[in-house]
Amino acid sequence: MAVKQNGVLATFTPTVSKYTNLTLAANSNTVAATEYNIYTCPAATLMSGKLIVSNNTGGALNIDVGVVEQTDVIQFDALGNQPGTPDNYGAFSFSSGTPSSYATSIAIEGGGVSGSGFQVGEQVTWTNSNITNPATNNNNHTAYVRYWNSGNSKLWLDRMSHPNALEVPGDTTFTGGTSGTTIAAGPTYPGTGGYQGWSGNVRFYDSLNGRLYLQNHEFRNNLDYKVIYDTFSSPNENREENNNNLNRSLGRLYRPVATTQTRFAAAGNTTPVTEFISGNGVELLVSGVSKIHAEQYLVQDKALNDNDIFELNGIVLGTYQSLYVKSTGAVTFTLIGFEEVAEIPS
Repeated sequence: MAVKQNGVLATFTPTVSKYTNLTLAANSNTVAATEYNIYTCPAATLMSGKLIVSNNTGGALNIDVGVVEQTDVIQFDALGNQPGTPDNYGAFSFSSGTPSSYATSIAIEGGGVSGSGFQVGEQVTWTNSNITNPATNNNNHTAYVRYWNSGNSKLWLDRMSHPNALEVPGDTTFTGGTSGTTIAAGPTYPGTGGYQGWSGNVRFYDSLNGRLYLQNHEFRNNLDYKVIYDTFSSPNENREENNNNLNRSLGRLYRPVATTQTRFAAAGNTTPVTEFISGNGVELLVSGVSKIHAEQYLVQDKALNDNDIFELNGIVLGTYQSLYVKSTGAVTFTLIGFEEVAEIPS
């Protein structure tokens, strides 16, 4: 059961509030954000409250506010540019809205395959002497199989232990824990490499417009998205149990999905167009990524004069709905409200 909070649930000041991620050097490289999901309603919870926005910057600024259910809105490229040039985006399948609904653009193009073939959902392990696994504080890394293309020896993975874990220092063997199948990448295997990519839970796939609404595993606000949906074990999705707003609001992590991704290879790293693998094995090209879609705004381009305060009342959020805010200047967003126990729909 989610621990309930009250009072100030989140604070955020664009261009001042920062986030970091595991690809940035600790305590030195941070991103001063202009937009963020400042609060996510935990599982089995209902949040009611109001947002107070204060402008003391010396000039007028515009603000955006929305209720979203994702961290990244991934727009797939035009149908004519996709493999097979299908007639509609319904040709691609993604399950959504459950703990086992995953999407990924992380992959290994390998060689030297042995065994009967990787199994979807099995854990894959390998060692990278240059990268520390933050969960275990050693060089042993893990991920989970999302799709195995045996014809091209391409292994798609999600839930990576570290986003740089495929930047291997030499020949490396990846082993499936259930199947015992192995695949290798490195200088001895020409053409092999690994895509850094992103993975997360699919909140919704819009098959009409070709949009994937992703809960990015490399995102953290008051909830830790790498364990989202994990409400009964430890560590679970809740980051703070003592009504401590500082601990809830200031430990931000995010590595947003981009339209290009890093491909690690012995011959040199490159940045090809990002591709996600569909549930039916199609490698889908990405053309755009945003944090919010037009239908999710509560307030858009609202002008707020200097020394003015804007209040948005009557905000109600259910499980995994988030409050999104944006401004190009240092206005202050403060969410004040209550979290109450709510029944999970069955």
